[in-house]
Amino acid sequence: MDLSYKWLKELTGVDWPVEEMGERLTLSGTACEYIRAADAHMDRVVVGEVTDVQPVEGASKIKLATVNLGKTKMDVICGAPNVDVGQTVPVALEGARLAGDMVIKKVKIRGIESSAMICSERELGISDDHSGIMVLEDDARVGVPLAEQLDYNDYIMTFELTPNRADSMSAIGIARDLAALASTKVIKPATDLKESSQKADSKIKVRIEDPVGCPRYAARIIRNVKIGPSPWWMKKKLLMSGVRPISNIVDITNLVMLETGHPLHAFDLERFGSDEVVVRRAADKEKFVTLDGAEHTLSSQVLLITNGKTGVAAGGIMGGLDSEVESSTTDILLEAAYFDPVVIRRGRKELGMVTESSMRFEKGADPNGIPYAINRAASLMQQLCGGEVLAGIVDCYPEEIKPKQISLRPARCNYVLGVHLSEERMKEVLTGLEFRVSGKGTLETEVPTFRPDITREIDLIEEIARIDGYDKIPDATANIGPLFTPIHFEDKFRSDVRRLLTGCGFDEMVNHGLTDSHLAALLNPDLSQVKILNPVSADLDIMRNTLVQTTLNVISHNIAHRNVDLCLFELGKAYQPGNGEDDWCEYQKLSLAVSGNTPHTWRDKPRSYDFSDLAGALSLLGEHFGWGRLNFEPQSNRYFEREISFAIMCGNIMVGIVGKMNRKIAAEFEIKQDVYLAELDLNPLIAISGRLTEYQPLPVYPAAPRDLAVVVDDHVRAGELVETVKEAGGEMAESVEIFDLYRGKQIAAGKKSVAISINYRSKTGNLTAAQVDERQAAVVNKLKEKFKAQIRDK
Repeated sequence: MDLSYKWLKELTGVDWPVEEMGERLTLSGTACEYIRAADAHMDRVVVGEVTDVQPVEGASKIKLATVNLGKTKMDVICGAPNVDVGQTVPVALEGARLAGDMVIKKVKIRGIESSAMICSERELGISDDHSGIMVLEDDARVGVPLAEQLDYNDYIMTFELTPNRADSMSAIGIARDLAALASTKVIKPATDLKESSQKADSKIKVRIEDPVGCPRYAARIIRNVKIGPSPWWMKKKLLMSGVRPISNIVDITNLVMLETGHPLHAFDLERFGSDEVVVRRAADKEKFVTLDGAEHTLSSQVLLITNGKTGVAAGGIMGGLDSEVESSTTDILLEAAYFDPVVIRRGRKELGMVTESSMRFEKGADPNGIPYAINRAASLMQQLCGGEVLAGIVDCYPEEIKPKQISLRPARCNYVLGVHLSEERMKEVLTGLEFRVSGKGTLETEVPTFRPDITREIDLIEEIARIDGYDKIPDATANIGPLFTPIHFEDKFRSDVRRLLTGCGFDEMVNHGLTDSHLAALLNPDLSQVKILNPVSADLDIMRNTLVQTTLNVISHNIAHRNVDLCLFELGKAYQPGNGEDDWCEYQKLSLAVSGNTPHTWRDKPRSYDFSDLAGALSLLGEHFGWGRLNFEPQSNRYFEREISFAIMCGNIMVGIVGKMNRKIAAEFEIKQDVYLAELDLNPLIAISGRLTEYQPLPVYPAAPRDLAVVVDDHVRAGELVETVKEAGGEMAESVEIFDLYRGKQIAAGKKSVAISINYRSKTGNLTAAQVDERQAAVVNKLKEKFKAQIRDK
């Protein structure tokens, strides 16, 4: 939002330098992002009077204008179609640097020398209008600097406003903060009105059929206005705020909106179509033409201002074409209303437009600021347009919106902020922001309706902090106190996962949750999808129901860019429909994927990534978080190869899947190399993470290691062998690990040799060779019995 520096001074009387004003407002939370001189392109530009205009021989589009500059006259070549004798105009002299980095130089055109230029508003940096030269008001003083004549020795302050501060979308709103910082009061413009004897309600009635969408609607009648251009002081405020002047009536409504933050709308009363305003929801498929000439087919999402029969405005968004103010308008129906923010948001989304009005209503206008706003506009129409203001406001306000009451405990305020403010200082700050404060000990505070963002005691504390000065709050030396928030366990869990996996050489992927429904159906045809009503593109039309699809997309993208050796993980969410029609569920997931070769170092040769890389990473996570042993049980999966497709089991709970991607499925993602992928459901794993680890004393007695090589059928899983050895070895078998796998000439076809290392140890004493041999024999017998294993001696 742009505002004039002088306008803020006018509203407050605060005479701080512009840099100080911007800095102090920024420190209070009303961020002034930029400050630029309004007259930056007006150096060496003066006011001139056109005394003669002659054609240039051989040139139909340019003219030779003689310009009186006060002490001298000069001839200037001008191509503007609107140049004419008697005009006072801005003249840029030689050496002037205009907008767009244009420098005025002496030139010769058609044999005529010209060392100046008559300027348009765009060339002066005033607006984007370059349809013709800028024509000044008749009382402009010839020869004076243009910036002085236009009062443009000013600054434009650009504010970046937070979404919750609806009151800051106005000059008075920002001036209120400025006045509170300076311990002064806002100087609101007067609303001096001389009403006629005729009452407004004799000419117009108001009826609200949708009090939820429109809790308040007020109207005034101004008769016998004269439509014309606005005075320069008004145009200046509009232009410096980025609003194009149109006519005095329209400019007044725009000025009051910028000044108070409350949008207004002026209808041509004769073209309005009836003597009653009816506010209602649009009927389904009702047609309506807005001011920009666009025809819209509406639904009940849009709030309509009607004349009882047809729509004349989309409430809070844009007026209608049929009742707009024209040059022939004489009587004005002036509207000031309060509309529900949610209704306005839905309506403007359906109409596909964002307007200055809709932005303010959507953030939350002031329902009780309507009388001042409408009276201010009526007063200006009386002064500047010669209008006759009919007596009274026709105000339909079915249920008054009252200010909130909040109790503030000064002791609590000081405790939260870590300061020692007096109760009187707190009252001073809140009163300066136009809050009403009463009581002692506990301050009973009435929050004005122009501050819908203030709902709790902590909000009042924030107001006190920002106006008294955040810089006055002492630096904290420790993370303690009522505002200290410890790290949430789930955040620490994710942080630990990232640390562990990146330590293993994995890189993190960051994906959005949107994906292609066709590829999702290819991966999981039986898995339900959460569809997007208005997808940004055809291939991003659902929320992903698994991380597998987006992981494959990332792998495909990297391979296409010749990054073929990949070790990736992602922490994200998958979405599936819930119980209700419009419901869905979010599931926290972890995906891991490897493809290509391991890194090549001076010590290690690269090898192909395989299943063991994923298994090792998963085991590391299990050990760190105390999940216990993760087992891989064979389970067919549509997108994994049949021989390498497993369910990940944590006890009796399935917590994920792991396997080698099916080549045909991978080909759909344009992936030709092998991909090993795992996906974990984190919800049950987070629930069992962080359990206390039971202390185990160090062993006292020595271990007795034994190795065993067995030949078994190829289909026997290594995990089954390990579990059988543990069962047969009992408590004496402290650890069991597989350290070799062999298939070759010395082993029959369909068989494999598995080498197992067993560590025997007793907690009560030294083991004898006989005890170890006895337990080893029991292990061998169990393996022979269960798997028909053959013991290899060599």
